Amino acid sequence: KATYYGIGMALNRLVRAVLDNENSILTVSTYLENQYGQNDVYIGVPAIINENGVRELIELNLNEYEQEKLDNSCNLIKQMREGEIQKIIEE
Repeated sequence: KATYYGIGMALNRLVRAVLDNENSILTVSTYLENQYGQNDVYIGVPAIINENGVRELIELNLNEYEQEKLDNSCNLIKQMREGEIQKIIEE
């Protein structure tokens, strides 16, 4: 019942990849610009991580079902983001 241990372990792994300049492949939330057919959204995808952070994204070949699920997730994130922005504007 202590999810913070998992979060701590993931953070430890990410920091180690950066500090040791590992060029490790890790799944991280990063900004998409024409990858996976998506733009202007942060979402978890595989990337090579080194001392500079995200060195490059690894774009997997998704089948139609997988692409549809990714598109749906990106659209949900964008809708939630726009909803939150609208709330701030209305205040």
